[in-house]
Amino acid sequence: MSTRPKVAPAVLADLVAAVPARVSKRLDAKPRAADAWTWSYSEVVTVAAGEETVTVAASGIFEAKDATCTCLLQPRCFHLLAVLTVLPLATALPEPEVAPGEADPKAAPAAPAHESPSPTDAERAIAHDASRLGARILGDGLSRVSTLRMGELLRLVHAARREGLPRLESAALGVYESVRDLRDKSPSFRLDDAATRLAELLLVAYRLAFGEGGLTWRGIGRRTYHAVATGGLRLAGIASEPIVQRGYAGVVTYFTDGERVYSAQEVLPGDTDRARDAYEAQLRFGETSLTHAEASRGGLLFARAEVSADGRLGAGREVTCVATTREAALLDAHFAEPFESQLALADRGERMGLLFLRGTFGGESADAAFFSSGALSLPLATPIDDVRFAYRENLARLVERGTRCKLLSRVTADGTKLSPLAIWLTTGSEEKLFSLGYDRLGKHDLDHENALLEGATAILTTPAPAPAVRADVLDAVNRRLLRYALAGEPSLPGAALPDVAEEAKRLRRALFPKAADGLEALALCDDPERAARVWLALHVYSRVVEKTFARAAWGDAGA
Repeated sequence: MSTRPKVAPAVLADLVAAVPARVSKRLDAKPRAADAWTWSYSEVVTVAAGEETVTVAASGIFEAKDATCTCLLQPRCFHLLAVLTVLPLATALPEPEVAPGEADPKAAPAAPAHESPSPTDAERAIAHDASRLGARILGDGLSRVSTLRMGELLRLVHAARREGLPRLESAALGVYESVRDLRDKSPSFRLDDAATRLAELLLVAYRLAFGEGGLTWRGIGRRTYHAVATGGLRLAGIASEPIVQRGYAGVVTYFTDGERVYSAQEVLPGDTDRARDAYEAQLRFGETSLTHAEASRGGLLFARAEVSADGRLGAGREVTCVATTREAALLDAHFAEPFESQLALADRGERMGLLFLRGTFGGESADAAFFSSGALSLPLATPIDDVRFAYRENLARLVERGTRCKLLSRVTADGTKLSPLAIWLTTGSEEKLFSLGYDRLGKHDLDHENALLEGATAILTTPAPAPAVRADVLDAVNRRLLRYALAGEPSLPGAALPDVAEEAKRLRRALFPKAADGLEALALCDDPERAARVWLALHVYSRVVEKTFARAAWGDAGA
């Protein structure tokens, strides 16, 4: 065994709170000190830290007793803190699946699942703590977050998990990971992503603190599955998508009954290779077993199905299912829907965010690809840019050949592009599915009746997306927002006020008065919590404007 064990956020948070200030400051100066020590893996993991030795449980650190040090100051010593802070966190993103009336004997007690529109007093208290913590982090700047403040983030993660607030938990965890990447000088750190994560933490905290509950702001934690009320459920496979997220990896396969979209997934702790291999993993419904690749191309007929509120298919003991051929009409129903209607559903987070289109690939390369569908010209983005997945290679081939086909996609997180997930190619009367993350297209696959034979012809006859209608003056706002997220309140000193005033004038001349007001208010704020609210409002405003401008270039449906 050579993989580092995981540490529970609560254990690490307690240790950070317990160590003396001088110890946490020492770690602030060298956050990856333990990486230089000698790690040995057997039934336990030992770390030789000079004259001292840290020993941690190979199965993970879920209690204080799972990690010890020979140092006389342990457990409040630098060696133990340094080792635990370089371990991956034991997060709880993929929740245990529970069928009706069943309990998972290995699962921890389930957090309370409140579905009322108003948060409880306990939830509001946690949300208020989260908003104050987020404001302090923003005021100081991500670059100056200390070990002690990271411990507060971990305590928030634990509290949100305990109270059943998975969206808040995920937001706090995202900020923690961004701060750790920044402290570690990791190449995976992206300031724009880190600022977006901080904005998510503040937004969710404010919504909960001021009385907005329900699944939208609480999020979905432990799922409960309910039997389908009808006498049966016939589903057609749609496609399979690789998932790689925060130490978890796997695959999700989508299905439809012609109206609703369902999913079945196998996502567990693992790396990118696990997501690559999961396509051939077994998917079981009752006595029926087939791979995700097979399920995506076929059909399922349930005599008894169990489904969660968000469309996840259960695999409980009472499920009765047989594999059948796919009924194409179920899938065709989605392609017949207007794009405007589909986009509205996707923006609301419904139907797994999937979009079904007919059209033609175009562009000069995978990095400048677009999909033309009627009057729409939709820019495309590679979902996972990793050679272990087929996305980039397939997209390049489709663009080169100017392929006409059916496309399954979803809108990117910022709402400005589409991520292509799957295509259907037609040869004679046969239609073949390609899940673009897994199935590599060959030359012969594109020699079908709907493919244009010359890529050059496709580029000439298919209009490229119009340049995004975007005011360059907004760049100043975005730069200020990112600098503030990185360096905090010191990024807007008094000496910067003349520059801010000039930027505000340009914004008003360009008919962005709200942005001008927000920028001036941020520069003049002397209260961290008020500054956080102003910064968040500007961040949300800027993202909405960028999305609106980008979609204006798509065509009538994107405006």
